[in-house]
This record gives sequence, C-alpha cells and structure tokens, in this order.
Amino acid sequence: MNISMRFFGRHMKYYRIMKRVIIKKPLVLLRILVNYFRIWVLKENVVRKVEMGLTFDCQCHCPKCSSEMMRGHKKERLGLAEIAKAASEILELGAVQINLTGGEPLMAEDFFQIVRCFKPHKTIITINTNGLLLTEDMIDRLERAGVDIIKISIDSPIEAEHDKYRGYDGCYSRAIKALSYIKSKSSILGQISTVCIKENLGSDRIWKLVEMAREYDALLGLTIPAASGRWLGQDGVLLDEKDREVLGALVKIPHVIRDTDEGYMRSHCPAGSEEFYLTCYGDIIPCPLIQISFGNVKSLPLRVIWQRMSDYKVFKEKKGLGCLAGEDRDFIDRYLMPLKDKASLPVSIEEHHTSKVEDDLV
Repeated sequence: MNISMRFFGRHMKYYRIMKRVIIKKPLVLLRILVNYFRIWVLKENVVRKVEMGLTFDCQCHCPKCSSEMMRGHKKERLGLAEIAKAASEILELGAVQINLTGGEPLMAEDFFQIVRCFKPHKTIITINTNGLLLTEDMIDRLERAGVDIIKISIDSPIEAEHDKYRGYDGCYSRAIKALSYIKSKSSILGQISTVCIKENLGSDRIWKLVEMAREYDALLGLTIPAASGRWLGQDGVLLDEKDREVLGALVKIPHVIRDTDEGYMRSHCPAGSEEFYLTCYGDIIPCPLIQISFGNVKSLPLRVIWQRMSDYKVFKEKKGLGCLAGEDRDFIDRYLMPLKDKASLPVSIEEHHTSKVEDDLV
C-alpha cells in the first residue's frame, strides 16, 4: 500500500467523527487545512491536540490511575484567567482537539467556563469521565456547551469486575445509562475508553467491549498499559508480542481507535510532537503518562515551552509507531523508570537526573 493510500485510509476511519463535527463546526475543518499548510509549506511544529487535567480529584480509586503521583495538595491550581490565557496560546499553536480530563473533570466547579475558554465553535471538545456525574441533564448541558465526544471509562464488560476495579459500587450501571442516553443524541458521540490490560486482551472481555460499543453506537478507544502513575516501575503490565497481535486485530475494526493513529502525517506516538498535556497546576508534559515537565505556564510563555519540547530529540526524531510510554523499551528505561523513586510528579527535565537525557538535546 503506497503512502497516499495509507494516509487517506487512516483518515477515513475518523470520517464519522469529522462528519458530525464539520456540520456544526465548519471552522474546525478550516483550521485543520490551515495546519496542513503550516506543516507542509511553513515547516512549523503545529500542535494538533492538547489534554488538560482540570483536577486530580476523583470519586474512584483505580489501581492504574496515571494521575495519582501528580496530585499536589499544597500546589495552587491555575485560576480561570490563567487558563483563559493558556487556552488562547494553545489555539494560536494550532490545536484543533481539546481533551478535558482529570481525575474526574466534571468535579471541577468551573468546568463549563473552562470549555468556553477553548472556543468550542472552532475546536473539537472531548472529555474523559468515569460517568458518575453523567445524568441526562448533565449530558444535555455538555451538548449545549459544544462538547463533541464523551469518553466514558469502562475497565470490564462485567459489572462486578468494573465496579471492583474502580472501587465504586454502581459505577458500571451509571456508565451504561449514560451511553444509552448519548446514543439518542445527534450532535454528540459516545466513546467507551478502556486500557488494554492483559486480562482483557487474553480473554473474550475485549471482544465484548467491541460489541458493547457497537450496541451503543459508540467508539471504542484503546489505551495500552504503561509504566506510569500507580503502575510506575511495574514492567509486568506491559504488553507482550501476543497481546500486540490482538491489539493489531482490534484496531482494524471501523469503530475501534487508538491515539497513535491520529497524526497529521503518519501513525505515531503524538506525545511531544503533536500533542501535550497541561496539568491543573500549569506544568506542560508530553502526555498524561510521561510525567516530565518542560516548563510551567505561570512562569514561561506556552510557545517557548512547546518549542523546547517539540525540539527535544526523543520526540522530534522518534521512529516507532507505538506508544513511547507503553511500547518503547529504551524510552521506558531511560525516562520513566528513574521516576519511580520520586516523591511527587511531574519532575522537571532539568531535575530528571538521568545521564542519557542530555543526549536528546537537539
């Protein structure tokens, strides 16, 4: 298959999303086309997607939580004016998708004000949620606010397993009720988000999740396990060759997606090259799983931080197609494993204390 066929084949998988978005948000398509011009002609480092952790508070207690070590009880959360300033800079850098996450983002009291900061009439707005606050009224409000995709985390298609994993009875039933209501909507899309743990990939559970997503006319978004958060230093959670074969079969299904398939020019890990994560305290890290800060928006212009990150050799010249934090053994050993003894995260790149990180300065 030639490059052009791979390019269009990969983008056609997202036709269902873009069709809905373009009808109600034509400026999104215009901004995407402008970004391709900036990439091809102007040779700029253009941001495609930004994730923002609105809060690290959550009702659940998941053993895989990637945010646990970033929660700082004595840290000062960004104020709304600071978020608005950061949002303006993020849009100037080209971001067309904003994913609001946490913790549980709907626990942020200023959630809807933050959504407005990101100009939902010209961006794709998605949220990651455990579903506990997704009443019908809340879903209606999210739709009116311009949210395009509601991503609901489901760890297992078996109710008791999911609730036990989440540490919250009734979590599964609320998620299912929300998916059922979202299915009735014409301008908002549901997504089941799941981490591909070995227990699911090695059984029929993952295929039941595929069918569940189809039943609720939803996407199935796959994330692979990474040595990060509460799994920091736990190599046993990483996928082996057999697991990756199952993963390869899954992503061929039309409604099953991975974020490594969403790049402008090719399939690759977007961390640090097309995407970054803004914590609720202002730190800019490559993605939720790579908890190394390249600067804080309270003290540096976001453009300066982004340039510093996107010029970093390990992000600028990455060759593999998979997730850096979950599939690149050299990256895991060099960048993630040294974090396991840190009292809190993220750690600044200057304080990383790994002798080899200087090799990646461009």
